[in-house]
Amino acid sequence: MIQNKIDYDKFKEDAESNAPRTRRFGRSEKKTTKRKFRFPKISGLPTTVRELLTNKALLTKILMTLLIVLIYRGLASIPLPGVDMGVYEQYFQNATASEANYLFLIFTGNTLDTPSIVGLGIVAYINASIIIQLITPVIPYLTEISKEGARGQQIINQYTRYLTLPLSVLYSVVYLLFLSRRDLSSTDIGTITETPDFLIPHAVGSDWPSVTKIIFMALILTAGSMFLMWLAEVITENGIGNGSSIMISTGILASLPSLLKQDFSQISFPNFFTQLFEGNFSVLTNASIMSLIGVLLGFIILIILIVYINESVRKIKIHYARRAATTPVSQDSNLPIKLTITGVLPIIFASALVSVPQLIIPFARQAFDNGSSIYGILGDIEQSFLFATQDNVVNSKDLVYAIFYFVVIVLFGIFYAFIALKPADTAENLQKSSAFIPGVRPGKSTEKYIARVLGRIGFWGAMFLAFIALLPLIARNYIEYSSGVNLFILSGVGGTSILIIVSVILDTVRQFNSMRVSRSYERYA
Repeated sequence: MIQNKIDYDKFKEDAESNAPRTRRFGRSEKKTTKRKFRFPKISGLPTTVRELLTNKALLTKILMTLLIVLIYRGLASIPLPGVDMGVYEQYFQNATASEANYLFLIFTGNTLDTPSIVGLGIVAYINASIIIQLITPVIPYLTEISKEGARGQQIINQYTRYLTLPLSVLYSVVYLLFLSRRDLSSTDIGTITETPDFLIPHAVGSDWPSVTKIIFMALILTAGSMFLMWLAEVITENGIGNGSSIMISTGILASLPSLLKQDFSQISFPNFFTQLFEGNFSVLTNASIMSLIGVLLGFIILIILIVYINESVRKIKIHYARRAATTPVSQDSNLPIKLTITGVLPIIFASALVSVPQLIIPFARQAFDNGSSIYGILGDIEQSFLFATQDNVVNSKDLVYAIFYFVVIVLFGIFYAFIALKPADTAENLQKSSAFIPGVRPGKSTEKYIARVLGRIGFWGAMFLAFIALLPLIARNYIEYSSGVNLFILSGVGGTSILIIVSVILDTVRQFNSMRVSRSYERYA
């Protein structure tokens, strides 16, 4: 009897607790359980947009990234103290020559709008990362740290930050000294005219700006570079996408509107369409209009090609011995190797190497007398192809420079492919996980096989990078010499810029989709 009473009371209690509402004195009483806040359902929108607006974590990451990008572009519009803006606007406000882009690519944050306090960009941070990657296999201490997982990666990242500071100071001082000695009224680098125009005004009675001014400007550029490094890491950790890549692509995209505006203004596109609608088809023979249309179509084709090559993967089939008896369905897997495994780093290496003589030799030449033999040797180097600008590939000197640049990119591409994917470490990891390549013995044979495949992939990937780097230069020279048209868009945007932008967009979209998938899994967890 007692047991039946207890069961009845328990049944009654469960029934009352599960009831959604009860009646008392003719009024309904709702449950007092608190409900979690949920975003309202949004209908009539695409699935991706609806998931974005209802995913608070993903929306926060996107807003954080956009906020940091706005901060970066705002800082890029603040002029650097000590720069003569009158001289700058006179020579570079509408600059199209590659020399202007070369001089101010780093100095202005990849734009020709204004020399800014963050004009150094994150080039020091990127170069510090590259240096750490190159010396990690050589230094045993760094090699051991790199194998410690997330903790080791944090230590390596900290060393990268430490190296960024002295590199920022060095780059700031070198570029300020180089620009302070560059007479913009002279067409010859290293030559000063009787009435020189210097971007950084010199001290009275001196051939250089004051030391105080150089130190002050270098400190500002260094502080701006370190602040951008911090912003890039905030994007990587709390935003969406890779912070450094987004910073670079933002600077590239910021220069596109002004370049396109200048091209469209000199061609007068509204007048072109008006005459075309009136039946005047003779405007189709206008060299400027057809050149611009051809370039824009070429950019579209180039983007499609970059997307296709960037997503191309060579899959090496691998077999797991331990899985054969238990899970025969999943016993096979693949080791994917991207065709562009090196990214754009070979182009960065090659650009840095070929630009070193143009930065150092003008300073070194001024340290010797005019009659000395070393002065003559340095002068001969300045007249060689190493000081070409790629403006005229028909010219023999510039043609040799372009070929040299192409070969250096290919060599660096093959070299860095073996750093991005180490065959010895890959073969060792496969052997530890009881995996092997069918038809290849584990150990040294596997290492040689991976090295052989990687060598071929690295070669063709490097050839593609070199082709992308030189294609806009060739197109610009061809259009200029065939039709006499000089397009601003080809002077300000190169194949490397397009490759960076496309890669950043693909990586960001891939990360966005992975966050969406993880969000879907959490619903069923």
